[in-house]
Amino acid sequence: MIIDKPAGLAAHGDKHHDTEETLIALVRQHLMDAKSEPAFVHRLDKETSGLMIVAKTKEALRMLNRQLRFKKIIKTYLALLDGEIKPKGSIRLALKKEMDRKRWLAIMVPASAGGQHAQTDYQRTDLFDYQERKFSLVVAHPKTGRTHQLRAHFAALRCPIAGDDIYGRVEMNSILRTELGLPRMLLHAQRLQFEHPTTQEIMDLEAKLPADFDAFLARLRRKPSRLD
Repeated sequence: MIIDKPAGLAAHGDKHHDTEETLIALVRQHLMDAKSEPAFVHRLDKETSGLMIVAKTKEALRMLNRQLRFKKIIKTYLALLDGEIKPKGSIRLALKKEMDRKRWLAIMVPASAGGQHAQTDYQRTDLFDYQERKFSLVVAHPKTGRTHQLRAHFAALRCPIAGDDIYGRVEMNSILRTELGLPRMLLHAQRLQFEHPTTQEIMDLEAKLPADFDAFLARLRRKPSRLD
């Protein structure tokens, strides 16, 4: 099963979202099949929109996890970055989980030792200028699937994802919300390519850019002044 997840919907409940509607609950309601054991093959953060694969059986999950392990599932993301990034590149920074005790949050940080290998390839597709600051629209291809990989990698290059208050610039995000109506963290899982676990058909699926992301880019392109 392929889902085009809207931003703002948590995949699973946890101590922060245990009273909210979750994606896994909606999947179970939709299937209405006691024999089904749906499980996510990969995850998206609550604020991230786009495509997710759900395995409906243990066998499908096993086969899809094998594709994931051998990098046979190709994922493509679209992200708006706060900063001017080089036109293209390959970010190869190992990541490890670390506790940010000031905010009491577990975050992923670059690690020279003891981290997990992580690689993100990207191409810049557009460059915006707003209030004497540059913003880069990029297509990103994570070659590994570490927690918060794209968020941590772009932040490490000092070009965090716009709207990301954990890895990004809180003050700039606040300005963008006030002046341009920044709706959320602007990260979208745009495309998935993989082999169907039972038919072996090559699947190539794409999710349209959500209206909130598209509308924000349109406002950014207008280059309004503070008096606009």
